[in-house]
Amino acid sequence: MMRHLIYYRVKVLLGNRNLLFWTLIFPLIMGFFFKLVFSNLDQMQLLDKSTPVAVVGNDRELRRGLTEVKNKNKPVFKVSHLSLAAAQKKLAAGELAGYYDTNAQPIKLVIAENGADQSILKEILSRYEQNGALFTELAKSGKVNLASLKVTDKHYTVNQVQGRNFSIMSFYFFTLIAMTIGYGLQFGLRNAEDEQADQSENGIRLALTPVPKMMVVISNLIAALIVFYAIVLIVLAVFHWGYQIDFGNRWELILLVCLMGSILQICLGKLTGNLMSKRSYSQKIGFSTLIISLLSLLAGMMGTQEIKYWIDLNLPLLGKLNVINLISDSIYQLFFYQSLSTFYQNLAWLLGLTVLFILLDYRFERRVQYDSL
Repeated sequence: MMRHLIYYRVKVLLGNRNLLFWTLIFPLIMGFFFKLVFSNLDQMQLLDKSTPVAVVGNDRELRRGLTEVKNKNKPVFKVSHLSLAAAQKKLAAGELAGYYDTNAQPIKLVIAENGADQSILKEILSRYEQNGALFTELAKSGKVNLASLKVTDKHYTVNQVQGRNFSIMSFYFFTLIAMTIGYGLQFGLRNAEDEQADQSENGIRLALTPVPKMMVVISNLIAALIVFYAIVLIVLAVFHWGYQIDFGNRWELILLVCLMGSILQICLGKLTGNLMSKRSYSQKIGFSTLIISLLSLLAGMMGTQEIKYWIDLNLPLLGKLNVINLISDSIYQLFFYQSLSTFYQNLAWLLGLTVLFILLDYRFERRVQYDSL
């Protein structure tokens, strides 16, 4: 009986164009535009001449850092130390790609136009501010005496063959995969809509059938997971082989994260649908789309890495409760980190949230009673 229910539920879900658009077509379109826009971030490797840039103020560390950026032993930037008026004049004349005003707090990057050079300058400023904040935290902790540290040219890192190709663009695709999984929320909303008699005619018919309600709920969950996980795998395959995005070599763990995230989002969607039973289905879809977009923004998908970093530093619990951030961070850690301790912590959070949503939804449905149908 259950296999029969799962089979027909899968057919119903595959016939829902709205679900297929938001979970399959929309991420592929977003990925295509990401590929077009963010591929410029990797153009630094192609630069064959130094980019003129100026620093206003007395921040010697920033000037030194810019001077030391090299590509094939050639300086990437031609750095000038100018007054604010001189920098503005050169920028207006097109003689600078941009200038950093270190007298402003926080440091301000001024550019005249958008392009690959300006994207690189913005990324460097973001990394510089993040490292500055990290050193400030270390100094406040008292565990490290920064004044005793001597800056030398000695290197403590060793180049190793990692079997992967670093690209700044990868970060955005990790978050885009997480956003795709986030749209699993809509599969849960669809299940709730079709199972409850106070939400749809399908729910009324279902309540009148002699099939145990628990069997229907489990069958719908399995069917939704089969369809949605297959969609996530298709998106992953297109990004990897179609858009040439490197996800690293730990594919078994990446697929595990995607599976756990899919289960979590479907369960969360079902709980959300039951809690919003008085709202129309279109209102629920609109609400879920808004929430997913907001969570994606907080996870850094829309060029908002500074917000993500600030949350990780000051509100780490909020970062763990943001499922989009949790999934994208897990894929990021699998790509970059040798140690997997923080990755397994994220898995524990995914598992814990999934159990919590299932228990809350079970408690809600147990209390549902109908006076008449």
